[in-house]
Amino acid sequence: MKWKFEFITLTQHFIKMSWWSCGSMKGLGCTRLKNRPQRRVSRDMTLVKTEQGVLKGVVCSDVENYVAFKGIPYAKPPLGELRFKAPQPPEPWEGVRDASQHGPVCPQYNERMNRIEPGSEDCLYLNVYTKSLTPASPLPVMVWIHGGAFYTGSGNSDFYGPEFFMAHDMVLVTFNYRLEVLGFLCLDTEEIPGNAGMKDQVLALKWVKKNIAAFGGDPNNVTIFGCSAGSGSVSLHMSSKMSEGLFDKAICQSGVSLNEWNYNTYGRQRSFQLGKLLGKDTEDPNELLEFLKTVPVSSLVNIQLPMLELKYNDILDSILFGPVVEKVGLDKDKFISELPIELVKNGHIAKVPLILGYTSGEGLEIARKFPYLADFMATTGAVVPKELKLQWTPEKVQTADERIRKQYFNGNPITSDKLQDYCNFETDRAFSNNIIRFARYYAQHASENVYLYEFTAETERNYTKKSYNMEDYKGVCHSDDVLYLFNVTSLDVPLTDEIKMIIKQFVKLWVNFAKTGKPTSTEVVEWKPFRESERNYYIIGKDFESSRNPNAENISFWEDIYEESTLNVTK
Repeated sequence: MKWKFEFITLTQHFIKMSWWSCGSMKGLGCTRLKNRPQRRVSRDMTLVKTEQGVLKGVVCSDVENYVAFKGIPYAKPPLGELRFKAPQPPEPWEGVRDASQHGPVCPQYNERMNRIEPGSEDCLYLNVYTKSLTPASPLPVMVWIHGGAFYTGSGNSDFYGPEFFMAHDMVLVTFNYRLEVLGFLCLDTEEIPGNAGMKDQVLALKWVKKNIAAFGGDPNNVTIFGCSAGSGSVSLHMSSKMSEGLFDKAICQSGVSLNEWNYNTYGRQRSFQLGKLLGKDTEDPNELLEFLKTVPVSSLVNIQLPMLELKYNDILDSILFGPVVEKVGLDKDKFISELPIELVKNGHIAKVPLILGYTSGEGLEIARKFPYLADFMATTGAVVPKELKLQWTPEKVQTADERIRKQYFNGNPITSDKLQDYCNFETDRAFSNNIIRFARYYAQHASENVYLYEFTAETERNYTKKSYNMEDYKGVCHSDDVLYLFNVTSLDVPLTDEIKMIIKQFVKLWVNFAKTGKPTSTEVVEWKPFRESERNYYIIGKDFESSRNPNAENISFWEDIYEESTLNVTK
């Protein structure tokens, strides 16, 4: 059976922007550069015993020597009756399992390569890269959560190659989790409350806690980190009871739970929209579930839905399936029990050392699609954050709308010749303001240090911005910092001596933070913690600098809009 959908709406134009996809590249080849680190796989095999059975990894060598174990199942395959449900623990195997190849990716639209990736619903696999299986003392562990707007991406080494991290004594873990409808269908029922993809992440962290010692890692020194939707996921783990005790430090790159694109307000409505789109027009969640269990997985990928009929629409609602506040069931079974702002404001945040920050031109990710957004951005309330629109009277929304337009556009219409202004606006509205806001609340509640940064390095490696044809505009595009952490072999990205120096220091700061809770290096200036009274932040660029009060005028403006110039916190 074949369905054809022709919804020409704002959502359709906007949803397939590679928002929060940390390195999303379209239509790009795999040409190799002479100076790019390549992997040389040894014929020597290495065995490790986990709780589920014995794994056979491979020794990799060239620029760095390390051991790789790929395609390790961390959950029971979510097939058949387990589709859409919370993951189940992995099953044991007999004999020796080959861990030389990645497991299947989740079925998805591959944003980077501009193609449908059929993958498999049996996709819950992780990868472990370790500098030593028998270190003198247990190694710090870093677990990367990939981005991709919750509908694209994987933990595979074609984009998240470990070589830059393997220059250090540490263990790196990457993994897949269920995406889009498979991972985030929400019916507000006990059977399908939502957040299956986030619970996949929890199970991966539990696997790390139980098994990482066998790979030379320290289960009591685990740092979770990610970019974009991966970063938003990290901060959600910081507020989830399910994730308590599973990590010891956190790094959030370009996203936190307060960013409105990071949680879905209309999960149930979107699920019933989907059913109607696929041919099941019902208001019964059980009937819808039984129908969706029979739908071919190819019909649950690259979903396009019309805008909902709401009092206020918002472009940040264009992620159709993502994390939700769970409304049914026992608290222990809920990944998110309240709106993120309520959790953060009331101090329900893991008190662990934290790094968080953003790139200098996050808004390029949105501004590049401006021709499709022009009419919508002209409507009243379009520039006002959704969190506030859902609380305020129409009169208050209109007043805020006028103030914001005056601040960023001098009260003039938003047009194509003001694209830099629009980019600056979205950098602040959609990203940096709420990241700094999260840092402020954290600093008020926690005794542990929080470190804030802005990534400003602009070199030939900033491929996202180049691929968007936005090189005439200022700033580092959303996700371009990731290419300075990982060895990307699927894209043609340069690695000059200048770039190598940035990579060396950037990765060193991250690894030293994982080791000690402090981002230190003897080769760059000191990175001072962020406090409400001393808003220190670090500039990570061609030079590494310490500064204060990032984007002070605009951030102060947003604090006034949110009525949070002085925070109200409950400890």
